[in-house]
Amino acid sequence: MPDFMSRASLAGAVDLSGLKKADPIAKSATANPAAPVSAIKVPDVTAQGTEANLKNFVTISGTVPVLIDFFAADLESSQQLSEKLLALVRKLGGKMFLLRVDTQASLSVAQAFGVKEVPSVVALIKGQPIPLFEGDQTADTIQTVLTRLLQVAEENGVNGLLEVSTEFTEEQVQELPPKHKAAYDAIDAGDYESAIAHYESALNENPADAMAVAGLAQSKLLLRTKGIDFEAVLASSPTDFDATVLKADACVAVGHPAEGYQTILTRFAVADKDEREKLRKHLLELFAVSPPDAPELAAARRSLAALLY
Repeated sequence: MPDFMSRASLAGAVDLSGLKKADPIAKSATANPAAPVSAIKVPDVTAQGTEANLKNFVTISGTVPVLIDFFAADLESSQQLSEKLLALVRKLGGKMFLLRVDTQASLSVAQAFGVKEVPSVVALIKGQPIPLFEGDQTADTIQTVLTRLLQVAEENGVNGLLEVSTEFTEEQVQELPPKHKAAYDAIDAGDYESAIAHYESALNENPADAMAVAGLAQSKLLLRTKGIDFEAVLASSPTDFDATVLKADACVAVGHPAEGYQTILTRFAVADKDEREKLRKHLLELFAVSPPDAPELAAARRSLAALLY
């Protein structure tokens, strides 16, 4: 495993500018580990993260390190890792917060953090991300990582505590339009059919609603991949249309959009005219899930154009 926590400061860490502008963290020589320990009240030391509430936890990372578990509920290795992370964070008595992000329901968050594999674990200290590891790990290995993470946090002045309290009230996030709110709630409940209906209704009212376009594409992707064996599908070598689009869906759902796009483009090159049109439509729908400025999206659009013309 790489020595990802060897440096004493976090200067130079990637800035999640799209989510929160954070000042660079000073080097350990300027840190103040002797500063008074601050405490903030929270309802629990763990929570489910979404694009809508992520800024709340970026704020918490100025008091304690925030551990982010990018998981997929259908992957056994991901479930096992999540259980170990939760148990170890609870043992720390409020020195760390665990944020769990469902990569299938919150693709944009996973993409913002540059997640390439699921499960993946990333830490936040003062709003700055630190990639920790990919894949399941032993409890002893995880404990070593968390111990070193706390050391780095303290050297950078992040040495507060969390106090679990029923009095805690979450910071209010910007209110979503009613149909979008209903769609988000449906996704959280695993009712992707209802989410699709809400987004379609929103688009009927405003066809230019970019958020609804992306939400609809994501909801359809979640429905298509619900209950599939991700490990088997991702390892497959598709030889027909159905297998091709299923693998492409699985790749995008777990944070591998470039591989998903290429799966369709490879099939496109040998498909007949009718299948090409179906592949093109499916690829365009997957494009809608990605951020418009994603580099892999631009590359795939160029490849598709070359195949078409």
